[in-house]
Amino acid sequence: MQQAQQNGITLIEVLVGLVLLVIAGLVAVPSFTEYLERQRLKAAAESLAASLNLARSEALAQQQFMYVQLAGQGSERWCYAVSKEPKCDCFSAACEALQRGDSVKQPGVELGSASRSTFRFNWKNGSATGANGTASFVGQKTGQQLCVVLSNLGRVRIITSKNKPVDGYPQDATCR
Repeated sequence: MQQAQQNGITLIEVLVGLVLLVIAGLVAVPSFTEYLERQRLKAAAESLAASLNLARSEALAQQQFMYVQLAGQGSERWCYAVSKEPKCDCFSAACEALQRGDSVKQPGVELGSASRSTFRFNWKNGSATGANGTASFVGQKTGQQLCVVLSNLGRVRIITSKNKPVDGYPQDATCR
């Protein structure tokens, strides 16, 4: 008797393929969540740096002091606001802010420590004399850290810690 030629694949072959696909997916999920957190960490630091630069340029353009007020250091719920007011509460809608940033857009990122809660820019030369400092953002799962550093001259830079660095940023021991 002659056997009929079989075309296609068997159910066993389909199941083996699905099992391999599920295993590959399970291996990829942890690294993907770390990637997402790292991107949110970068976005938080870059956004604060951009807001500090905005405050500096607005101080020069409007010929008045400008402030960046931070709130919620050491917690998952944090925010900052660029304002003409020195005590602008970024959690409150009563504050008239030029720009705001908050933790809602970057879940899993904590505003670690900040050397001060208010950064002030001088309207005469854009400097941050007496209001310079550092604010750090920390990824809750990875523990990676980015620090936004404001110099006395009003220059903003972003650095990363040496123990768990974020690629693309200079490492510095002062970021802890």
